[in-house]
Parts: sequence; structure tokens; C-alpha cells
Amino acid sequence: MARGGKLRLSQHVHAGHIYETQEEQLGLTAALFRASLDEGLCCVYMHDYRDNDAAAQALARTGLDVIGALGSAALQLVPAAPAAPGEFDAEAVLRFVHELAREAEAAGYEGTRGVGDMAWTIPSDPSHERLIHYEMLVTGAMHSLASAVICQYDRGRFRDPALFDVVCAHPWLVIEGIVCQNPYYVPEGSFSERDRGSLDLDHALGNVLARERQERWLAVAESDLETHGDDATSVDVSRLASIYEHMRDYKRALRDRLQSRVEPLQRASAARRELAALDGEIEWLEQRSSFWRRRELQSFGLVLDAVSGTLVYRSRAVGLSRLEVALFRVLLEQAGRPIHAGQLIRIAWEREVRTEAQLRNYIVRLRGKLETLRAPASIETVRGRGYRLVTNVEPPPVSN
Repeated sequence: MARGGKLRLSQHVHAGHIYETQEEQLGLTAALFRASLDEGLCCVYMHDYRDNDAAAQALARTGLDVIGALGSAALQLVPAAPAAPGEFDAEAVLRFVHELAREAEAAGYEGTRGVGDMAWTIPSDPSHERLIHYEMLVTGAMHSLASAVICQYDRGRFRDPALFDVVCAHPWLVIEGIVCQNPYYVPEGSFSERDRGSLDLDHALGNVLARERQERWLAVAESDLETHGDDATSVDVSRLASIYEHMRDYKRALRDRLQSRVEPLQRASAARRELAALDGEIEWLEQRSSFWRRRELQSFGLVLDAVSGTLVYRSRAVGLSRLEVALFRVLLEQAGRPIHAGQLIRIAWEREVRTEAQLRNYIVRLRGKLETLRAPASIETVRGRGYRLVTNVEPPPVSN
């Protein structure tokens, strides 16, 4: 996170943050406190430094006004005193959290934002057996307090299976400075029965990051269509599809550059996470662009009636055979997206047609029928990537 950045956390949020460097850990902590202090909230830092002075100095190096915040009591530093082996008392820690929240409320603060470095749990719970129970209690506590908290985990001190349980125990995750709603969150369940052998923590975190980026991108991109009302024209749909395609191409180029940089190395976990996130984003952008290209063709008046085996464009119609219907349906569903010949044979025909030569014959037939209809679409051959259905004319003028 850039120096001087801010991170806002909504009330009642319980988020997890898995970090790899002290710079990342401190940067995120300072960003949350910087935004929270601006909002007049009380900040609490349960740290893993030798004393409060060391923690204050570390935070000050990020540019946070630690002296001013401590002087006004808006920032409290709490050393995490590790318990002895076997003395992990989750309920006692929760009572302490409640007490801090009550003290902040009594002092006139509208809420509390906290960060806790979870290394304090290691001496008393080295196998992490009681850790998830504690995290579930924290989630429940946040529902009843005017507070929010980030639990921080050092990637170098916790094993991946335990960190995957940590992921599943937090309704929210902070990844690369972004607060992400967590699709892996398990409100209740048995963590001991999870198949950890198939775990890829970086892939899971990459998926969460991709999903959050997708949600944010969707809110921005499709709001452009909404501004035109319910009866948006095909020009609006085409523009939206183009936006998704542009972003897809940009993300694909970004992924290729990242791949070339990390391949000679043993792929650092941060790079693997980002590659997984980019893969997820590219796939999602492909799906969204296909959806809007399909809507574009429908808005032009191109309709496939699979029941009657008819392809209609405006006042004209052509008949399609059963295999032509199955093929065109797949091309239409993936409009604008190249599909390999083998995939087309498998998905459209379930291998009823077995050779690419046969597929090419059917592609030629469909091309001819689209030309007969004078439809605003054609089937392109994409070298090395298969076939795709594309729009290839300007939208027809609206008649009065």
C-alpha cells in the first residue's frame, strides 16, 4: 500500500489479513488508523513488538502521526502478552475487547477500529487447534459492538493449512490493500474435516481478490448502461461489450508480463496470488463481454428458435438442422469469445461429430445462412484459438 494511503473499515467488520513482510503489515495498519482517526474513531493496536515504544516507532516510520494520536488518546497501543502453553483463554481476550470498546464509547468516540497481530496465539496454541474457535467468537462480538477489527497473520509463522482455516473463519479479507467480501467464509462448520491436502492458499486468496475486483468493476461499468434507462439502444450495449473486451485484453497483457517475470523464479506467493486473480478476472471479463455481445445481437433482431430450428433476423428466416442449432447455440452463448474446435465438438455435439473437417463444413453452412439473412453477425476463424461469433455491421437505423 502506498505511503500515506487510507483504508476504511465499516462498522461490525471482522477481517483477516495474511502478510508476508513487516512493511506490508505496518502499511496496512497505518492506512486503517489514518482513515479512522480522520473519522474521529478510536484506534487500538494489539502488537507483537517488545514494548509500546517499539510499536510506536514502527508506526511512525509509515508517516502516521503517532505522537499526536497517542497524546489525544485516540490511539492505544496494547502489547500482546503471550499466555503460557495450554493457556489460550479466548473468552478472556473477548472480554478485553469488549472493555476497550466500552471505554472508547465512554470517552465519546462513535466507534473503535482495531488491528491485532495474531502471533500472540502461537505459544499457547502452537497447533492452532483453538484459533478458529477464537476467530468465530470475534465475528460474533463484532455484531454487537460499534467496532471493526483486522486480524493479522504472518505468512512465515503460520502454516498454510492453518491459514486456510483462518481464511474460512473471516467474513472479510484484506488483500493488497483491498477489503474483500470472502466467498470462502464458513459461519459454522467442522474445520477438522476439511481436505487440506488439496489446498492452494495463494490460489484461494487470488480468487477472493478477483471476485472483489469483479464486483467493483461491474458496479462502475454497468452503471453506464443504467444511465440510459430501461430502453437502452443496441449502441449502448455494444459500447459496454467493448469496454469489457478492452479490459480483458489489458488484463491478458498484464498477466503475460507478470508470467514472464516470475517464471525464472520459484514463483513468490504474492506473484502466484496475483496470477490467480488475473486468471479469474480474465475469465469473468470474457463472460461479461459475451453476455453483452449476445444482447447486442438480440437487440439487432437476430433470434435463434432452437425448438423450431429457425434462425430469424428481422423479417427473414432460415431453417437450421439439429446439429446446426446445437453449434450456433454455443457460438451465440459465447459471442465474441473464441472457442477451440475440440471444445465446440465436445460441448455442442457431445462428440456426435468427431472431426475438425466435419466441424469446418458446418461452420461454412452457418456462415452462408447468416449471409442469406444479411444478419449483423459472422463467424470468424481465430488462428490457433478456434471460432467465434462476432458483430460486424453498424446497428440498423431506427425507423419512425
